[in-house]
Amino acid sequence: MSALRVEPVVTDSFGAEPALREDTLSVKLTGTGDMAAVAPLGFFLKELQSEALRLRVGAVAFDVRALYFLNSSCLKALISFISGVAGQGLRCKIEFLTDARLGWQRRSLTALERMSPELVSIADA
Repeated sequence: MSALRVEPVVTDSFGAEPALREDTLSVKLTGTGDMAAVAPLGFFLKELQSEALRLRVGAVAFDVRALYFLNSSCLKALISFISGVAGQGLRCKIEFLTDARLGWQRRSLTALERMSPELVSIADA
């Protein structure tokens, strides 16, 4: 696999840290996914989608355990990412690792799993 061409997102209250491990793109989301995070997250996910397609990865794993809030606009950006990957014909798995103590994470992400159960899975840590 070649080098990853996605820059991390670092703001005062939100972060997205990408990494490439074998055929999996890993993303650690941290902080607060509020209105200030919508634009940086949307741009980041578009770049991530391009990288997933370029590298033909087998999985994209989102670690959201350190994410303490996710508004509907950020959730929509994740939906666009999933739809975009699937629409381009890449059949990679999309996994979300949640913190079981933060019940809102699973509840919010369940909509993504229901939208595309053949691609999306959620695991509690």
